[in-house]
Amino acid sequence: MVVIRGFSTMRRNQHNFITHSSSYYPTNTTKVDEYFTTHSLPTPSFNASAGVPRESPIPASEPAIQAARQSVIQDTLELHQLMLGPREHIFSYSPTHLVSQLAIARFGLARIVPIDGEATFAEIAKVTGLGETHVRKLIRHAISQHVFQEPRPGVVTHSAASRLLAEDADLAAWARWCADDCWLAAYYTCEAMARWPGSEEPNETGFAVANQTDLPMFDFLATQPERGARFAAGMRLYAARPDLNVQYLVDAWSSSWGSLPKGATVVDVGGSHGEAAIALARAYPSLNLVVQDIDAPTIRDAYARKPANISERVRYMTHDFFTEQPIHGADVYLYRACFHNWSDKYAIRMLQALIPALKPGARVVLNDVIVPSPKNMPPGSALGVRSGDLSMTMLFNAGDREMADWARLFEAASSGFHFDDGKQPPGSGLWVLVATWNGV
Repeated sequence: MVVIRGFSTMRRNQHNFITHSSSYYPTNTTKVDEYFTTHSLPTPSFNASAGVPRESPIPASEPAIQAARQSVIQDTLELHQLMLGPREHIFSYSPTHLVSQLAIARFGLARIVPIDGEATFAEIAKVTGLGETHVRKLIRHAISQHVFQEPRPGVVTHSAASRLLAEDADLAAWARWCADDCWLAAYYTCEAMARWPGSEEPNETGFAVANQTDLPMFDFLATQPERGARFAAGMRLYAARPDLNVQYLVDAWSSSWGSLPKGATVVDVGGSHGEAAIALARAYPSLNLVVQDIDAPTIRDAYARKPANISERVRYMTHDFFTEQPIHGADVYLYRACFHNWSDKYAIRMLQALIPALKPGARVVLNDVIVPSPKNMPPGSALGVRSGDLSMTMLFNAGDREMADWARLFEAASSGFHFDDGKQPPGSGLWVLVATWNGV
């Protein structure tokens, strides 16, 4: 694996003067390199040839190698920034970063180039109706980010990335969502913050300003089917990430799921199609589960597709989690990735809507994101974590929380809650957080 070995050698040469972090050693790159070699896996590449993996081929069953890969990603990013230095690092920020991505998505550039063939700039310009000079600028900018290739002057072929954009409709839709919808929302976020200082309202956001609407994002997208479909495509991709596999939730709290009394009820609040409930029903035959979601069409579709072997133990109902919980006396109320879409003001309302239904000893289980405290934040992962948090702000006036924030949230909702703490299963992107209702 020439690329990784070459990087390992470079890092050995650099670590003498980059001494502030013990992570700058070739250990992790060697681990990844050896895994690829011993498993006869193809070398990672942006070439569009057959056999090149579209994503990391390291399975979730190899958490140590997964962790090594993440360390390599984080360390190379930090090394890149260190080599630039403060002035060049800031100077390298470019407002054009997403222009070519938006052009590819908006004009369908990836679909114009034959999958196993080539097209000239002139041919692409003719199909799109754009100027040939503009096409050349856009595609060459994309090539600088490993999207497309130019094997001969003026001739365009696919890279692995552009081929994905041509063949994967969900990925293409998500690329446009990011480059079009989110780009404008990001631009107007500072305007929203100035207009509504400290707002926790979901309709006082950069997204709302960009779209000149007083509707929250989900309500607005309901009036814009094409844009709503782009967002839905992105959520399908997001949910399919290996680190979000629902099995982590099933296994992480296994001793507690298994110790619930026979016939115990678990309510999957905001559960969409009930992926978590179905997984729990399969793993624990004594549990009864209720899936709730505000969207009636989602509930109807989920009910129609419910697996027959668990159909008697999983039922579905329409419910708005800001209104009083209708299922009283359940043993567990589960929220999977619901809270980060809502500010503290509304998250507290969600918890308080449960209280009339809670019996002493009932547990609230959250499967959600935990942001490391600043002192525990790995430098290489900080940008991704902070970007995700800021994305929630620009779209919803919400965000991801540190562990202490979750404890404060339950305390603010009611003194009857006792926040029991949480844990992150190895390899999972989400934590399992538990609170117990002790009554008021």
